[in-house]
Amino acid sequence: MAGVIALCVPIIGFSWFFGGVEQMGDASALADRGRPAIGVVQDVRVESQGPGMGVKKDVLVRFSASDGTRHAVWAPGDERVGAAVRVLYDPRDPENASTESVTKQRVGGVTRIGGGAVLSFGLLFAYVVFGWKRLRGLRRTSKADG
Repeated sequence: MAGVIALCVPIIGFSWFFGGVEQMGDASALADRGRPAIGVVQDVRVESQGPGMGVKKDVLVRFSASDGTRHAVWAPGDERVGAAVRVLYDPRDPENASTESVTKQRVGGVTRIGGGAVLSFGLLFAYVVFGWKRLRGLRRTSKADG
């Protein structure tokens, strides 16, 4: 059972790592060609993050792109329904929109990449080193017995 759990942790790490890479790509797209718009909060969603972890607050923001199309995206925030918020969106992909700054998105992406690297690559490396040492120890024991 411990082996299964030990293998699941790097899988979670890879998920964080690649999620961070995607977040950095989205942030870069917004930094390069993002357009500002004013959106209106349509709905609020509050989710528990688990015991002792607090809550995550998201808002559904509806905005009009420069080409006149209307879009709605969920974004982190704690504004009330009906509040006006600044939205930065990618005109090539209006669903890539955020109410956060590009810097905050990049910091979040770097954090996810770092944590994911430690949980995935770091743990896999530790498993290899630990296994190698254990294997060498078993070899030494078998040579001493034989």
